[in-house]
Amino acid sequence: MDFMKTLVCLLTIPAFSSSYAQDVTQPNQPKPFSIIGSIGTSANFYKSNEGDYTSNERNFTRPPFAWNVYGSMIAKTGEFSMPISLVINQYSKSNLKPYFQMGISPTYKWAKVHLGYRTIPFSPLIFENQSFRGVGIELNPKLFRFAAFYGGLNKAISEFEDSNNYRMPQYSRTGYGVKVGVGSTSNYFDLMYFHAKDDSTTAFAKNNSLPAQENSVVGGAMKITLFKKVVFTADGALSGITRDLSFTSLDIDSSNFNAYDKIVRKSLGNFINVNASSLASFAGQSSLTFNFKGFNSNIGYRRVQPDFRSLGTPYLVNDIELVSWSNYFTIANGKATVNTNLSTQHNNLNKNLLSELQTQLGSISVYTMLDQHTSLNVSYSGYDFRQKGGKLPVKDSFRLEQKSSQFNINPSYNITKGNKLHFVSANVNYSTLKDQNQFSGPLGNTTNLSSSLNYTLSLVNKPYSFSINGIYSNYKQSFSEYTSYGATVGTSAQFLKNRNLNVEGNIGYLINSLDIGSTQRNITYSLSTGYQAKKHAINVFANYVYTPPNLFNARVYGSIPSAVVSRNLASGISYNYYF
Repeated sequence: MDFMKTLVCLLTIPAFSSSYAQDVTQPNQPKPFSIIGSIGTSANFYKSNEGDYTSNERNFTRPPFAWNVYGSMIAKTGEFSMPISLVINQYSKSNLKPYFQMGISPTYKWAKVHLGYRTIPFSPLIFENQSFRGVGIELNPKLFRFAAFYGGLNKAISEFEDSNNYRMPQYSRTGYGVKVGVGSTSNYFDLMYFHAKDDSTTAFAKNNSLPAQENSVVGGAMKITLFKKVVFTADGALSGITRDLSFTSLDIDSSNFNAYDKIVRKSLGNFINVNASSLASFAGQSSLTFNFKGFNSNIGYRRVQPDFRSLGTPYLVNDIELVSWSNYFTIANGKATVNTNLSTQHNNLNKNLLSELQTQLGSISVYTMLDQHTSLNVSYSGYDFRQKGGKLPVKDSFRLEQKSSQFNINPSYNITKGNKLHFVSANVNYSTLKDQNQFSGPLGNTTNLSSSLNYTLSLVNKPYSFSINGIYSNYKQSFSEYTSYGATVGTSAQFLKNRNLNVEGNIGYLINSLDIGSTQRNITYSLSTGYQAKKHAINVFANYVYTPPNLFNARVYGSIPSAVVSRNLASGISYNYYF
């Protein structure tokens, strides 16, 4: 019922918005109306003999059938515009109901309204890369900056919804946020507030293993641009979170907290329910960028305290201090570009962990056009991981100390002779991992070589092309070695009068061997075709991978799927309409 109510409300909004657009139009001055966008649908199929080896469907790497309906468009009349987006899909049986998303954002001059599934950027420390299902508004008249939203952040998922495809249970979560500031895109200062709370009555988890949470975050962001060349940015946030709302509320005055903790918890009590699971912490970051002709440099700093969490940035890593420096510049009169990057980071900021992990990274890449036919890209990166003692010293036998390096070279050459275009490229990647622990080093040291050589022939006056690709890779670790090599041959062609029917196909053969005597072969086939006529586009593809039986593996590993015959067929069809 809620799904239908949401759909009805969203579908009636365009009519309301159209009326609004007519109201803002001045009499006797008709504004041209236009609408651009696309709508499409796709279906993907997957068939494999993976089920021959287990009765548990969750071991399938992909669902046997998945579908998708999507669309996006922008309606405009005068200074009024209305972006609309729609997504409906069902990727697997783990979603008992179709996954439905639809949102529109009517815009007039400096005002924008968000309805449905939308997102509003706040701050990478407070609310970012997460959509809400509800309502929002953005107002930017001249130097005034305002944004606000209210809606659902998570849908409820119970642990018993699908026993064959386990999904992490979660409660429905509602949140809201407000941003107020002054300035432009080049210079601004914003203050932000975000709040989110779980509803513990909306989902079931076995053994009460799912705690309901509540979170409030307050912070600010700023940007200063000097002479269009120097840019300084800064973000800061203070977060209070109650990790389990089922705990009994605290009597802060009669508790054993020190004076500082009492002040902090009393302050939190104005925003969230405070109990023994409540924590407060902060995070901040800044950057300084220099932009000059042929040269760009950025220095960045980030510190996120161990207990800092914002339910508006669920993937933010905490307990980290990071310093970075990156550069981009051109040399040889602009014929070559160079990118460099240095960074160092560590955790255990509060010195409460048993050990601390320190990481250093350095990289450099150079791209150059040697002449009008030849280009070369060379890059190198190195990593250093070190573990040091924290509250306790780390024994040498358990200490993590590794150095990793990676070198890559990618040359390419193209030349046209007559009506034939030849393109040759190669890629060589060599990486090493050296474990400097005297106990685990002999077993942990690895080397990996991966290479490819590609050739493509295109006929300039005819819609045909042919390609052949060879690959070779070798991986060594301790006393084992794995080698893979093979080739793929492909072709593509365009048909019909307007060359709007495209057909591509290839066939590949790979040999994979392990030094203990095991050899496995893979045969791959793929075919795709696409047709486009004016506003319509149809694409169909199929990919088949066949692994012949390996008697050695079958004797050693028994019924493990990778040791016997495998057949995997992936196919799909899509249709798009553009207007």
